[in-house]
Amino acid sequence: MERVYRQGRKRGGRKAAWILAVVFISMAAVLFFLSGARQIRSDSPGVEWIREEGRITQVVIDGQFPYCNIIPAVTEESIRDSGGNVTAITRTYAFETGFSLRMRGTYKIDMESASDIEYTYILKFADRDVVIENGREAG
Repeated sequence: MERVYRQGRKRGGRKAAWILAVVFISMAAVLFFLSGARQIRSDSPGVEWIREEGRITQVVIDGQFPYCNIIPAVTEESIRDSGGNVTAITRTYAFETGFSLRMRGTYKIDMESASDIEYTYILKFADRDVVIENGREAG
């Protein structure tokens, strides 16, 4: 009888090991597919365009579950005149989101405008590039 008991117990252990392996592989596959960065669309529910008197003054981007982590890539170029004064500044933002269950990401861009310097913001989204020149959308 003791031998039969050991075989039955061994089979139960194998079933538990298989179930545990399937759960582990499933969780690894879900994390693998969700861990890649995704691009944000300009009309996503987390993208808010704040306007005052017809000018865009701020862009607020909230991460949406499960891609809550906002990852911006920012580059800036400036043009100077012969006297060394800055005449134009161009900032380019490329947005992606990353998987995060704990972190809630919000990214804000304050649009600057001045009479003597031309500010250009290029926001690269998945669906289109938005160009904003001195608070007004070009295009």
